[in-house]
Amino acid sequence: MNPETDRPPRDEIRILLGMLRALLNDLKTIQQLGAGYYDSGSFISRYNKLLEVARDLLPDSRLIQTFSPLETSPSVDPVEKMKATQKVLIEGGQLISLIQSVLGKEDSPSRD
Repeated sequence: MNPETDRPPRDEIRILLGMLRALLNDLKTIQQLGAGYYDSGSFISRYNKLLEVARDLLPDSRLIQTFSPLETSPSVDPVEKMKATQKVLIEGGQLISLIQSVLGKEDSPSRD
């Protein structure tokens, strides 16, 4: 049994949660430097990849279907960059909330 490949989905969901949190923290840090100093495309690309993994790990969730990949649009305009990063922050925060709810539901005792 290989611990890297045979890891239960629950562990992968927890790892995904940590990666989403790190992405949003990195984005907030970069935003503080000012809109002219970063490319929002890399954050959107990473969010989209993590969303794809979330869909694979949460196939039974109807709510995961409310999330759509974000469009990347290379822009040098600070306002457009801010709009793009705000989308990542909002969607990422909502995805984190969904994952936390799924994990919390699994942790709570069943009431059969």
